[in-house]
Amino acid sequence: MTGDEAKEQFSVLTPHIDADERFKEITSLKENISKRGLEIEVEKIQTLWNMLKQVEKDKVTLENKRVDIANKIKQLKGSGENSVKEMDKLKLQGKLLRDDLKTTTKAVWELEKLAIPRILNLPNDLHVRTPSSENIIFEVGKEATSKITESHVDIGKSLGILDCINSEWFYTKGHGAIFELGMLDYFANEIFNQNFIKFCNSDFSRSVVVEGCGINHEDPTDTFILKDTDDMLEAKDVNRLHLVGGTSFISFCAFHAKNIIPTTSLPLQLFAVGRHYTPNNQNGSNLFNTCQSTSVGLFILTSNQNSEIEEFDKCVAMITEIYKTLGYPFRIVYLPAKNLKKYESLKASIQMFSPYFGSYIEVGHICMCGSYISKRLLIRHGTEEDMKFTHVISGSAVSIPKLLGCLLEQYHYVNDFVDIPVPDEVKKYFVK
Repeated sequence: MTGDEAKEQFSVLTPHIDADERFKEITSLKENISKRGLEIEVEKIQTLWNMLKQVEKDKVTLENKRVDIANKIKQLKGSGENSVKEMDKLKLQGKLLRDDLKTTTKAVWELEKLAIPRILNLPNDLHVRTPSSENIIFEVGKEATSKITESHVDIGKSLGILDCINSEWFYTKGHGAIFELGMLDYFANEIFNQNFIKFCNSDFSRSVVVEGCGINHEDPTDTFILKDTDDMLEAKDVNRLHLVGGTSFISFCAFHAKNIIPTTSLPLQLFAVGRHYTPNNQNGSNLFNTCQSTSVGLFILTSNQNSEIEEFDKCVAMITEIYKTLGYPFRIVYLPAKNLKKYESLKASIQMFSPYFGSYIEVGHICMCGSYISKRLLIRHGTEEDMKFTHVISGSAVSIPKLLGCLLEQYHYVNDFVDIPVPDEVKKYFVK
C-alpha cells in the first residue's frame, strides 16, 4: 500500500521485498518463468525496480537537505541583522526543497504501484528436483487397463451410497458416509502417531492473507469471495472474507502471519481435519471436481532449506506408508513446473487411477514453498534481535471424495459397497 492510499485503508502488514536477490540470478528467473508457462516481462520489472530505488535515494537526499537547511536557520536566529538576508535565502531554498520533495514522494508512490505488485507476482524459485515432465518416484499396484462405461457417480448411486447433484452439492449416504468418517479418522490417527499436532483453523480468511499466499484475491475462480451485504467492499479491499476451509494452507498461514516462532519449536508439524473449499473450474459434476471436500491438511514450518527438504522427504515417506496400508493401487509423482502454482517450489502428487476417465486423479499432495510465503506474510523464527524467515511445507494427505470416486470405479463390479476390501487395521475406525 502506498502513502496516498493510507488515508482510505490501513496496512495490515508490509511484506519483505527481496527483489535485488531475485534479480541477481535473472537468467535463472527467466528460465523459471518459461518452464512454468507464465508471461512475465522480467526486464521491465527490473527497470521499474531500479527506477524506484533511484527515486527513493533522491527522496532521502532531499529530506537530508531540508534537515540541514532547518538546522542552519536555527543557528542564524538571533545572530543580528546581517543574518536576515541569509535566512531569507535559506527559507526560499527550504520552500523549493519542500515542493521538490512533494513531487518526488508522489513519484515514489506511482513507481511503487507499478513495481511492487509485479515483483510480488513473480513465482517461487524452482527446486532442483522439479522435473521437466512427470517423474514417478513411487508406485504400488497396477491400474485397471480396461475402460468402464459407468462413472463413480452412477456406480455410487446404484449402490445407494452417493447422491451427486452438481459440483457444489453432493452427499454420501449409509456405508458411504461411514467410509468418509472412518477414512478421516484413519488418516488423522496415523499422522498424529508421527508426532504431528492436531490443529483447528478458521474456515475463512482475509484477502491480505490470500494475496500473501501468492493467490489472486480478486479472482472468483481461485477462492470463494464473500460479499458484505451491509457495506459492499471494494474489489481491492484487504478486509474481504474468503471461504477456504479449515484444512486449506491459507488458513494455516493466516494463523501464523506476523508471528515469530522460537527456533527450538521447529520443525513445527501441524495437521487439520475438516473441509476444504475451492471454486470448480471444470466441466461436469462428479467427485473429482467438487467445490467442497472433506480432507486432511498438512502444514510444516522449518528453520532452513536443509531442514525443509528433510521434513519433505519424511512427510512423503509417511504418506506413502499410510496409502500402502490401504492396499489400493496408487503412485506418487513429482509434477513439472508447468503444473505448479506460483508459490510451489516442488510438488509430490499422490494419484489414483480413474478407469472411467482413463487418467490419474490427484487424491493428495505435498509441496515445498521455501521462504516464499514467509517473506510475504512475515512468518519468522528466532528472537526480536535475530529473526529469520521460516520455510514452509504444505499439502493435503487425502481428499476423501476423490479417494471414494477412484475406489468406486476400480471396484465397479461389486454388488454392495461393503464388498470393497478394507484392511482390518483401517476398518476398526469405521463406525458400526
